[in-house]
Amino acid sequence: MKTNQEFEKYIEKTGESGYIIHCSDPIVYLSGLPSLKMGEAIVSEDGERGMVYGLDRRKAGVLMFETEKIEAARKMARTDDFLRIPVSEGLLGRIVDPLCLPIDRKGPVLGAKEYLPIKEKAPGITKRVKVAEPLETGVMMVDLLVPLGYGQRETVIGDAKTGKTNFLLQTISNQAKKGTICVYVGIGKESPTLKSVESYLKEMKAFDKVVMMVTTSSQSAALHYLAPFSGTAVAEYFRNKGHKVIIVYDDFSTHAKAYREISLLLKRAPGREAYPGDIFYVHATLIERAGNIKTADGKEASITSFPIVETLENNISGFIQTNLLAMTDGHVFFDIDEFKRGQMPAVNAFLSVSRVGNQTRESLSKDLVDKIKKRLVSYRKILEVAQFGSELSKENKQALDFGGKIEVLLSQDAKVLIPRYLQLFLFGLLFSGFWKNVSKKAMKEEVLKILRLFQEEKLTDSKKEIKEIKDFLEVEVLKMKNAEELKDFCEQVSPVLEKFI
Repeated sequence: MKTNQEFEKYIEKTGESGYIIHCSDPIVYLSGLPSLKMGEAIVSEDGERGMVYGLDRRKAGVLMFETEKIEAARKMARTDDFLRIPVSEGLLGRIVDPLCLPIDRKGPVLGAKEYLPIKEKAPGITKRVKVAEPLETGVMMVDLLVPLGYGQRETVIGDAKTGKTNFLLQTISNQAKKGTICVYVGIGKESPTLKSVESYLKEMKAFDKVVMMVTTSSQSAALHYLAPFSGTAVAEYFRNKGHKVIIVYDDFSTHAKAYREISLLLKRAPGREAYPGDIFYVHATLIERAGNIKTADGKEASITSFPIVETLENNISGFIQTNLLAMTDGHVFFDIDEFKRGQMPAVNAFLSVSRVGNQTRESLSKDLVDKIKKRLVSYRKILEVAQFGSELSKENKQALDFGGKIEVLLSQDAKVLIPRYLQLFLFGLLFSGFWKNVSKKAMKEEVLKILRLFQEEKLTDSKKEIKEIKDFLEVEVLKMKNAEELKDFCEQVSPVLEKFI
């Protein structure tokens, strides 16, 4: 057997053979391998693989990733190397497990493979470059109010089922169309959930630029623990080739629980909420491997990291939640109260933070966003007063109407992606009074018509004027200095736009 030959090869290479003395799935305890190192890869006589995760004088604790044939007295061999996974260009458009074995029934992964360690040292400060290029998610709420940049590390936090994964799938879809490589790491997910992720990405024609590395809820805690490390190694492979990469960890709450289970089985002292004391270090080493760096040939490449973490009833003060908020460059907060109000995406822009993303914004966006936020603050205050049935002045009624129309623009379906120039143009139309005497329902219909009109692949001669506006916006809108300049342009083109909607 091939596995037996591999086992014998390692025995011959290291001159050491050990055996299992005790099993506690997914941990096994070994004896007889005196030269073992922490993190070293282990192979059983049947080919199952594991990683050394605990050492004492008499035995070693090994985290096993395959446990079908594992039992006491089985022989084990050390590899004298850290755990590595085979990575190649052929992973794009495939669904694999954390050992990079395909699970999508499409045959083996093709391409010249590189065997990369799952735990790699993060790039040093001298290799890092300032985050300066904006990352467009295609989601207006985030692109305008919580701007992101390539190489940023942004936590996505919120209650379950509030749209966190949907938002990141929109981001992946939008970026895949721009040529960005995307790695989706699904940790302990239900099979139907993973199927819906796959279906969404295929429907949005983004799957060919995506690597899905997943574990299901029925698999062992060892594979849940391994998944983000393997996913990061895949992201580093593409980054080192000069690509921009996005990696989504869905989610770190499940990963932390898997690591807690492993640590308790290894009899390590529990800390807050029974998590081991080094859980911050484990997550920080993953997050730190992201960033904007200079490659060997002097070009810039980046890994943009999006760890997801769940809250319970908007409580962000949990142990894992505060850890991630402390180690990332900001967070997008999905508010359960916004979700209950029907706002989709349910992002609370006032409680979300983007520490480095703001430096990627141009002057037009800064000016426009300041105006939007001021209007929204005024709108929320008046809305609270109006709930008590108080009589509102004419100015307050106008502010209430305008704020409601801002929310109409910020509401977005999960399968709608809006390019940056259109986001700015739509708000320019709103501030220019284009929808002043239009109801919110009618406005929503007109917004959808504008989106369809400007996103047609081929505009006919009858829509020549629209094409001219579109071409101008794509090139010139980001060069505008302030919101007044955008407002003036929108007033000029409003008569043309009215003819088509």
